[in-house]
Amino acid sequence: MDLAHFRDTIGRRWPIVLALTLLCGAFTGVLAERRPPVYRAETQMVVTFAAEKSAAPQPRPPADEAGRLMQRRVKTYATMMNTPRLTRPVIDSLGLPYTTGDLAGRVVASSTVDSLAIDVAVTDRSAGTAAAIAAALAAELQRIAERDLPPAGLGLKAQVEVVRAAAPPPRPEPVRWQWYAAGGALGGLAVGVGIALVLGYRRAGTPVSADVRTLWATVACRRPPAPAASDVVASNTAASEAVAPDTVAPDTATSDTAASGAAASGAVADDSAGVPGQSDGRVADASVKERQAS
Repeated sequence: MDLAHFRDTIGRRWPIVLALTLLCGAFTGVLAERRPPVYRAETQMVVTFAAEKSAAPQPRPPADEAGRLMQRRVKTYATMMNTPRLTRPVIDSLGLPYTTGDLAGRVVASSTVDSLAIDVAVTDRSAGTAAAIAAALAAELQRIAERDLPPAGLGLKAQVEVVRAAAPPPRPEPVRWQWYAAGGALGGLAVGVGIALVLGYRRAGTPVSADVRTLWATVACRRPPAPAASDVVASNTAASEAVAPDTVAPDTATSDTAASGAAASGAVADDSAGVPGQSDGRVADASVKERQAS
């Protein structure tokens, strides 16, 4: 289909495209607006590193190596925030009706580059529950940091401090229904264009099943026909004959040899019989017999 045909097909059926675009956009926008409110509670923690008082002094690595080891530990703590190691104790302590997977989907933790801070955001339909989950996650991470050993090669123990405690949000998260409506409108536009193209390809007065059968017949005609069984047998026979054309059966060769030998012996006998002056030992002349007797 060229561009002109495409434009004409869509132009003749523009009411369908427009109606689907508006309906899908309005439907998704209304659903987003009527969605239950969601509250977002945030907390911020900072990971510090200090030498243990009871441990013996250890040599310190270079500054760049120490910074890399600290960043690795901070990244580890940030990715640990929505794992069962933290979510399971929080669920048990707060008595939440969530699984570890459900709670992990409500927790978002991040850490910027060249920073020792960890930002944690928790979303829930209750403002108090969201704040309680964020505070419980921070407390559980502090207990884990106290039990962990210092990073290998650093000699400094990590400590987690809460610099901004979680508080119940005063209002729910704003719902940007405009974005949802725009996404629904784009989906409706795509569906409308597809329907218009399908209707444009249909022949006038024919059902869709007839068009499908015509399309299937066209595809089937383009496929190469499968070889028949007789053709396969004939090709195999021809191939075997081409491989050994001069092969002769042993019985046939033996019979041919015997026949040729018999013919040769018969020819020799005939030749000896027809040669004059040769006999087989029997005397036929009477004068010769008399000379032999005397």
